[in-house]
Amino acid sequence: MAVAGVVAAPVAVQAGADEIYASARIGVWAHKDGGDANTEVKSFSSRFGAKGETDLGNGMTGFGRFEWDIDFQNSSSDKKNDDGYVTSSGNGDSITSRHMYVGLKGDFGSVLVGRTYQTFYNFVVGPNDNPWWHSGYAMVDYRGRTDRAVTYAGSAGDINFGATVYLYNDSSDHTPDQAEAGVSFGIGDTTLGLAAQWTAKDTTQASAGNDDPVFGASWSGISFGMVSMGVGLQSQDKDISGLIDVAIGNAYVHVEALDADADSAASYSGDDETHVSTTLGYTQTLGRKTLMYYEVNYTDNDSNTKNNHSAVMAVLKYDII
Repeated sequence: MAVAGVVAAPVAVQAGADEIYASARIGVWAHKDGGDANTEVKSFSSRFGAKGETDLGNGMTGFGRFEWDIDFQNSSSDKKNDDGYVTSSGNGDSITSRHMYVGLKGDFGSVLVGRTYQTFYNFVVGPNDNPWWHSGYAMVDYRGRTDRAVTYAGSAGDINFGATVYLYNDSSDHTPDQAEAGVSFGIGDTTLGLAAQWTAKDTTQASAGNDDPVFGASWSGISFGMVSMGVGLQSQDKDISGLIDVAIGNAYVHVEALDADADSAASYSGDDETHVSTTLGYTQTLGRKTLMYYEVNYTDNDSNTKNNHSAVMAVLKYDII
């Protein structure tokens, strides 16, 4: 709260209160990872942040965003009494960055620098990343928020395109360490997205755990009456993954399947494996700025039960600001 106050006060004066936001997302989940099982109260990406944009004239706009994740509990740091009850959070509370970027946009498109969702996510992963929590468990490359990036995004009619380069501090030369490119276009009321991701030679990435490129495709916005759905496909070396995401009103089903080669980093056993993650969810609106979401997930990692994951969760989300 002290950090939030220090950050929010000066920004509120300059940017306006409508650009300061905070969302508390606390729930209970029972989960089992291999042989370890637990039921706990947890923060599911509670956050606060500030974002805004300014008209610079000549068709140019400056924009930026800071967003932090607030986790009130880290069980390894919680202080407990002799009976095992938590008496204080000790050093378990943490604040970490989620989004942190600045950019310019205009008729040319937009350019941003920093940490956020970049090209591969925006064109291939994001269109079908609909579960609140359980997504990317059986995917060649779940490319979420990434850092140290320069991203360009543009459009021409119904065609959107973009590119990202990553420049890390451990580079031995001035060339990009990773790069992404993507394009999407409309097919009737649906959208087809294509993207590729490359990394520097001898640098490992994604499920195969090598320097081979990753290719992906998404098809979203497919609808049949009350049913909406999307599908996705990714490949790297000999690994391939697919997904289907279906929503009926406030309920949804999200299924991912990864076929991992024996030489893949995603193979637990050293043999060919098929990993399948199934998520069932429901979002319940309780009122203004308040909702509950419920998810059940089971991820079968093929090799043996010690690597499987299961979870049941209920989370209350309240948008404070």
